[in-house]
Amino acid sequence: MLIPDSIQPKSASASPSPRGIGLALALVVALSGCFGYVPVLDGDPEPDANVRLRLSSQASAEISAQAGQSIRSVEGTLLQTTPDSLVVDVHWGAIYAGTPFEGRRDTLSFARSDVVEVDRREISRLRTGFVVGGLAAAAVLILRSFTGGGGESGTPGPGPGDPL
Repeated sequence: MLIPDSIQPKSASASPSPRGIGLALALVVALSGCFGYVPVLDGDPEPDANVRLRLSSQASAEISAQAGQSIRSVEGTLLQTTPDSLVVDVHWGAIYAGTPFEGRRDTLSFARSDVVEVDRREISRLRTGFVVGGLAAAAVLILRSFTGGGGESGTPGPGPGDPL
């Protein structure tokens, strides 16, 4: 008795489907991003730099009480530095599915003693490489699916006279 290919059980050694590979690549691309934060070790970052300020426990407790949620660091645009303070423009809002939505903007001033570490946002070559590699692999998979190279091995295709 012949069983059609569509209902035959798959073998355990079957290769992953193009859809599964595509989903994995999309996940890698989405999670990698092109930017990362690096500590500022040589003085202050220049104004208008995108920064993350890691706050001391006292400053974290104060701003958390005001915001109604736990806040250990703030990210924003550095507006001004003085010998005893840092002024940052912060965008507050919800993050949905990895996309930030701006709710409000505040200009916050922190004493130097309230800031444990200053990190500057920079482009990451490694993360950018993952994004480019993931996009290139996704493009290859899409191209293979259109040219017929994306099907499962061993599945007979239509013959020269067979209808699609």
